Amino acid sequence: MQAGRLFNGIESLDHPVLAARDLDAARITYARLGFTIPPRGSHVEWGTGNLCIMFPEDYIEVRGIVDVSRFTMNLDQHLERFGEGLMGVAFRSDDIRASYEAMTTHGLRVSEPRRLTRNFEHPEGWTKPSFRLCVPESEDIEGLMHVVVLQHLTPELIRRPEFLVHANGCKGINDITGVIYDAEQVASKLSHLLGDEAVHRSADGVRLDVPTGQRIDMLFAHAYRAKFGDIGKLPKSKTSCLGAMTLRVESTARVQEILTGNGLTFDITENGAIRIGPESACGVILDFSEDPPG
Repeated sequence: MQAGRLFNGIESLDHPVLAARDLDAARITYARLGFTIPPRGSHVEWGTGNLCIMFPEDYIEVRGIVDVSRFTMNLDQHLERFGEGLMGVAFRSDDIRASYEAMTTHGLRVSEPRRLTRNFEHPEGWTKPSFRLCVPESEDIEGLMHVVVLQHLTPELIRRPEFLVHANGCKGINDITGVIYDAEQVASKLSHLLGDEAVHRSADGVRLDVPTGQRIDMLFAHAYRAKFGDIGKLPKSKTSCLGAMTLRVESTARVQEILTGNGLTFDITENGAIRIGPESACGVILDFSEDPPG
């Protein structure tokens, strides 16, 4: 992927976070879509666990509650309000302290960097991948729902070679799409996170460009419905949210073969992508495309 200009030290869209009510059920759902699912992880500091579907440069985190008596990073509230589906994004930095200081300088209200550790439940025993992260206030990242900026401290523990090979040939994340209602406010706030050069206004909403070529499209409701049709359901209240992802694959024909073999229905979009509805992907619309990001 071609690198662009960095702002606040943000290198890439590291991973979207997907809320799930039941991690065991989510494992079955994503395995049927042709993904290799690593062993479950659980956060040492929180009452949440996750399934991390790994790609060479990024990944999808499917997060669920494993201990209701502990802090869930507000996952319980999200599930009650929005149900399953995308709940936020994590951006990667190679120096979280420098990113924190830059974000503060640029007017973002952001928590002090802290360490987060995960138990990774391998059959041969647990490993403990760790990260350092900081969290901007939700009012300052409107449209993205929830954001963390993180630095991987032990990437080799989560990106084993066998986790990167998927039957569906998936190689990574091209873009995320959501819905917004106030483009001026969204663009103004998110320019403090990603920089003026990364934020682009249009008649359909706001586009965010990440240095790796990944993109976040934040569309007005009419444009979102025009793109996704009947499956592009929106919250009853006019609440900005994320709802869809485009994943990069080697061959859409291979994806079709797997989906058909597993009895899953899909559509083919005008640009040849394979589209799975939210009922088959834990609340998120998934497009599989051979096109690169950008």
